[in-house]
Amino acid sequence: MADPHKHITQTSSPDDQPSDPTNERLKNIWKGQHFVGESRVKTLGPGRQIWTSGKVYDPSIFKGTPLSQVGMTGSQEIIRQYKLSIRQKYESEWSSLSGERKPLSALYNEPVIIQKNENGSFKNISVDRLLMSYGTMPVILQGDSGSGKSIIAQKIMFDWASETSRHFYLVFYLRCEELMCVSEEINLIELLSYSCSLTSDQITQMLQHSPEMVLFIIDGFDKLRLTQAIYNMSANTDPLQKASPEVILCGLVRRYLIPGSKLLVTTRTRNTLNKLQKGKPRFTEIMGFTEIMGFSEKKVEMYFQKFFSKEYDCVRANKALLTACSIPVICWIISEMFRIGADVTSGLETITSIYVDFVSTLLEHHCQGLSQSVSTLLQSLGQLAERGMLEQQVLFDEKSVNETVSDPAGNPFLCRFLSKRRIRQETMFTFMHHSLQEFFTALYYVLLDEEETQRKVRELLHTVERGWALSCWSDRDFSMADVEVMHAKQLQPVILFLCGFCEKEWIPSFTEKHNMAVSVNIETQLKEWINRYSQRYQNEHMLFILHCLYELHEKSFIRKVLEGLVLIDLSNTPLKMADCWVLKYCLQCCEHIRNLKLLVTSDNLKMLQPELSRCKELWLMMDHISDDVVGLVSAAAEGKILNNLNIKKLDNHGILRRLHPEISVSVRNGDITLSFCTSVFTSSVTELTVTSPRSIISTIDWVKSQSEQLLHSYEYLSSGQHSVELLTFLKSVSGLKKVYLQDSLLTETFASEILPFIQACPSLNDLSINVSNQIMLEDIQSMKTSLEKMGWTLTVWGKLVLIKPRMERFTEEKLKTKREKIGESSDSVSKAESTAYSFSKDVEVFTPELSGDEDNTMRFVCPHAGQFRCSLTSLVFVMEGEGEVLYRIVSWDPRLLDGLGQMQPAGPLYNIDCAAKSVSQLHLPHCVIFSEENKDGLAVAHFTGDNIEMIQPLKVTETYVMIDIRDLSCFGLWIKTKLGLHIDGQVLLFLRPVTVEQKQKILNVHLLPGNVPVSEVQRSHHNKSYIETSSKCRLFTDREYSLCCQPEDCEVQPMSEMFQLDNFGPNYHPTFEVFLDVDIGEVRLGVLDKTENGKEVWHRRRILLTAPSKGVEPPPHRRIPESEFVNTHKDKLIDRVSSAMEIADSLNSNKMITLEVWKEILAAETRQKKMRLLLDALESGGDDAKVEFCRLLKEKEPHLVNDLAPHL
Repeated sequence: MADPHKHITQTSSPDDQPSDPTNERLKNIWKGQHFVGESRVKTLGPGRQIWTSGKVYDPSIFKGTPLSQVGMTGSQEIIRQYKLSIRQKYESEWSSLSGERKPLSALYNEPVIIQKNENGSFKNISVDRLLMSYGTMPVILQGDSGSGKSIIAQKIMFDWASETSRHFYLVFYLRCEELMCVSEEINLIELLSYSCSLTSDQITQMLQHSPEMVLFIIDGFDKLRLTQAIYNMSANTDPLQKASPEVILCGLVRRYLIPGSKLLVTTRTRNTLNKLQKGKPRFTEIMGFTEIMGFSEKKVEMYFQKFFSKEYDCVRANKALLTACSIPVICWIISEMFRIGADVTSGLETITSIYVDFVSTLLEHHCQGLSQSVSTLLQSLGQLAERGMLEQQVLFDEKSVNETVSDPAGNPFLCRFLSKRRIRQETMFTFMHHSLQEFFTALYYVLLDEEETQRKVRELLHTVERGWALSCWSDRDFSMADVEVMHAKQLQPVILFLCGFCEKEWIPSFTEKHNMAVSVNIETQLKEWINRYSQRYQNEHMLFILHCLYELHEKSFIRKVLEGLVLIDLSNTPLKMADCWVLKYCLQCCEHIRNLKLLVTSDNLKMLQPELSRCKELWLMMDHISDDVVGLVSAAAEGKILNNLNIKKLDNHGILRRLHPEISVSVRNGDITLSFCTSVFTSSVTELTVTSPRSIISTIDWVKSQSEQLLHSYEYLSSGQHSVELLTFLKSVSGLKKVYLQDSLLTETFASEILPFIQACPSLNDLSINVSNQIMLEDIQSMKTSLEKMGWTLTVWGKLVLIKPRMERFTEEKLKTKREKIGESSDSVSKAESTAYSFSKDVEVFTPELSGDEDNTMRFVCPHAGQFRCSLTSLVFVMEGEGEVLYRIVSWDPRLLDGLGQMQPAGPLYNIDCAAKSVSQLHLPHCVIFSEENKDGLAVAHFTGDNIEMIQPLKVTETYVMIDIRDLSCFGLWIKTKLGLHIDGQVLLFLRPVTVEQKQKILNVHLLPGNVPVSEVQRSHHNKSYIETSSKCRLFTDREYSLCCQPEDCEVQPMSEMFQLDNFGPNYHPTFEVFLDVDIGEVRLGVLDKTENGKEVWHRRRILLTAPSKGVEPPPHRRIPESEFVNTHKDKLIDRVSSAMEIADSLNSNKMITLEVWKEILAAETRQKKMRLLLDALESGGDDAKVEFCRLLKEKEPHLVNDLAPHL
């Protein structure tokens, strides 16, 4: 079926005439000159209301107006005529485009649409349910170009007009690309009239009735050209106030205009929509996000069976083509080729090859009699396409098209339609489909001479690269940056097609025929760009990079790129069928992948197997765990390549999600572990370790059946019988090794089943039970003698009961992490410690894995129960068993601190998560120096959403505050506010890079609480050099401190500063700044307490500035391109740069390098030695020095820079 929305002809309608008295009366209604209250709705009679934003209007204004103008009878007739015009229009267009005289319902083929939840889960939703599932919330329908967004929007419109759907009283379809052609300012009523066959008076009349039954469909929101002014616009609630179409449409989205109406917005990206809703609490509503996933394989078959049932066999025979047809526009392209009679057999592997074949077919069948050559035609179309892409334009006026394209009306790639203006109609042109505009832009670049092509491709890559960089600024306001981010998204397909033109098997026949080819330099340029940014963006843009690699179709290059990545993270959005095919091909090109994260359906998993076994570590988020995972579990258990597998079932039950089991599967070091929570009412958590992959599926099936029984029988739930039945079931599980059980409703019957269970499971070597009931605990303890006779030991560790064979020690000695003893005196042990793990004070130190992203999430995979201390933060996790702990430092929210009286933060705020729920205690490091006065002042704040829970510590030592925990989220230390609080502090030093403007060294001095992790401060100042020195000191809050510095001629600002217990990130601003001459290599620093007559609290010491310690590596999206260039190409720069001395002269004159360094470079005998010394000096100068070096190198040796990094 064709894509009708790209060929719509605007039906003419009566022209808008100058306003008459009736119009003036209606205008007064909208302007609110008769408002009589602040309620939103005023009832005028049965089913009759006048609605505006926050104002009710006096019905007396309608006095003397005929009922036919304001009553339901007249409106119903207008709507009936309106519906008739819509049916006639769409049926005519769809039938003519498809070549079939069938009703629209028979031509329509519905794609898969998913409803997205906040936790990343999703479920399928039909178009019929699309608008009804979200109540009054606006619905966002997201989809790639060619996914069928406009078709769905028109289908909703047609169903309403056909009265198949009766949910709405009135529906308006607003097509953004057409509205962008409106140059004059208009009001909402005129804009609606522009988009349909109704007059402004008719629209005004109909909007008076039940606005909550009005639906606005805004199609193609991403095609709007938005500005900062639009985001900052005031809350305009007057539908008659004139503005640009963009402002009016944004007013609808932000619920300023007709706020009670229903809204459906289609878009390729939802970023800007999020920004428009941000920070407007009165009007902001939660949006319902949905996404088009394309056709399922069954729907692809149905599509072709409707029109080309015989030809479908050749589509099915080509698996790559069949998968590509999951994209609706590809289905249409292939069907058009069938209609012409083209031979669609083989050679169609990539998206580019399909478009090339399609364009070749149309050229052959429709362009034989043209007055211009094919190459001229293609170049003129490409020129038009590129202009539209750069100017974000999809509709072109007749004059500009005639200037570029010869005979546009007869061109098979362009469509003509009439666009309505206020007093006339204007002929407009658009490409047959927007994806063809993207294709012709890429083709245009190929047709140009090589130098021009290189320039345009370089600009294209830079534009997309900049948009990607800006998209990583999570804290930015809406600005032109968002426009650039959206533009980068729109230009990405051009890069994709350029990669496809580099393919060497199918594309050459087309390029050779029309005397065009992609040069080796362009191909190299694209490959370098892909290789570089695959390293930098391993999550948010990785899927696009994989599609580029697939279009290139060069196995050796794909292997080189992917095998060099630490992580490929595709878990932020569900994969479509075409995405899975691309990923499958790319995995086939590699021997192994280090770490892969996916969000997939069980159907997509079938396609990806067995290629996923090439991953060393694999994380799967799935809608359903089925038999398809058995092969992966087996592969991970064998450990040939895949040795770490994690599968989590996403919860997609909405408000009922806590009533359904949470299930996850993991495989590490050959152990297969299944975790599930069967009931929120009983806090029931079970974790099993087995050796048989098949046991996982049978257990999951049993858990689901039990969950249904628990939902429908409270008596069964409260009896605790489910835990007894669990033990009974587990007796039949093959290869059962370990069982961990937590349940608040364990009974005596359960206790009596423990011994028979152990006897029935010969492979069992670990049974752990978390018991909350003291009586139940005593019942289990009474079995100790019986267990010892069976050769088992029973250990009680707080609430945890551990039952193990006698020959196995609880703590594994083969663990590689080092151990240390917490130095605590025995007399400080409180009674609260009886609930903790008191039998051992051994703490194992670990260094977490760092994500490297903006959040800097830390990851610790706990191998067994015990106490574990993080070497970076000093946090101690007390673990009841295995589990992955993810944690990071987040900002204290000032809003939540208001109204808490005399309490203030006393440490960083940690966001902690552990899916296995195996963290039982936290030990948070504090910095307070103990006294009898402040010993009881420490507590822990636990944040869940907007709620704060104050947790009293189990115990407070000289270094830690210890708490029991139930649920994980955000935890931070609090202390009662007290003047002059004595704390352990630290002094941290960072040297800024020397810049051209400053021409001097600047040393940042930070006075911080002692429990602020140094690594966090380093990360915040990654572009500065961290100077390691002894940092410990003791400070008092609310005291004034100053900095003593020698030599005395250096400048320190401020002269003194009050120290407060409030600097816990994320912005660690310096307390003092020291300004030094650029040639100074050493200073002496000390910190003085001015309250105690200048007593030194941090004694003076030597600080070397000539060779400062290197700072932490910045996250990928914050790295400076010039700095990366220098770091990446050091060897080549040493060998090839011939102007080292000239560059050194310039850097020295700008104080970027010292005079001593310049003299060393001057004295060096060879240019290689000169360059090596210069590069060493750049390390001390930081990023700014490298930026200046690159500027000078491009000026003096441009060919070298273009060769090494043409993007720079």
